[in-house]
Amino acid sequence: MNSKIYAVIVTYNPDINTLSESIKYLIGQVYRIIIVDNNSINFQELDFLSIKKGIILIKFSENKGIASAQNEGIRYANSHKAKYILLMDQDSIIPNELVSTLYKECHDLEIRGIRVGAVGCSYRDSQDDKINVAWKANGLKIKKIELDSKKSKIFAVDFVIASGSLIPISTLNKIGLMEEGLFIDLVDIEWGLRGKFYGYQSYQILTNIMIHKIGNGRQKIFCRNFIIHSPIRNYYYIRNRIFLIKRNYIELAWRLYFVRQIFQSIILFGIFQKQRLLRIKLIILAIKDGLIGRYGRFGS
Repeated sequence: MNSKIYAVIVTYNPDINTLSESIKYLIGQVYRIIIVDNNSINFQELDFLSIKKGIILIKFSENKGIASAQNEGIRYANSHKAKYILLMDQDSIIPNELVSTLYKECHDLEIRGIRVGAVGCSYRDSQDDKINVAWKANGLKIKKIELDSKKSKIFAVDFVIASGSLIPISTLNKIGLMEEGLFIDLVDIEWGLRGKFYGYQSYQILTNIMIHKIGNGRQKIFCRNFIIHSPIRNYYYIRNRIFLIKRNYIELAWRLYFVRQIFQSIILFGIFQKQRLLRIKLIILAIKDGLIGRYGRFGS
């Protein structure tokens, strides 16, 4: 157990059994666990679990989004002299020894004088059992990095997903916290790209594989599997990409990539997925809100 590391788990209507399993693997790997809850309907179960496991529980009176919840947990940990933050989703299951591996890699990089953004782990998607790939800007294109343990155990990347990532408090103090206006989508990507702009490099390790859930399922279109999200998540997907396209600190390669993603998603969400009329309505609102700069939770 490392007394320097606090884990921050964000919850919103979590499956208690899955969350309990996640916590089981975290206990003993970090000094303290903080749960920040976005006004879940099953909060009483969550409260009981936190008391049973000796977890710090912070409750919001409304759903403020993942970024606000992460920031609240980070601020609490920082005020209690934490040196590192481990961010976690409510449905991610980490392997044994993951945190010590992340800490070792992060500490070794810091000793070498490298300004570390975050060190994240590879994950196996519980929806399709595939191990993730990583992404990095290369000129005006985004290069997909196939993670191959025969080549290396650690890879330099432009960002890592928040869940299973270890971040030095000193880095957060320099780069800043997560952007709350994004509410949910692209929060980790924006932070990683912002860190890169300030000279902080993120890394992904391949030695420990986390189980992580992406989306609500898969849909095959033209022999390719696409991630299915709820209609409201589609709204954030498009709106937040428009936000980032307008920012000069985001590399041009990523801004061009986001433009392409927006056009692809309009076709995918508006034509091929269920609840098409609702999705089309939300696409229009997302474009409008993205262009005028309406941040935060949808409808707020």
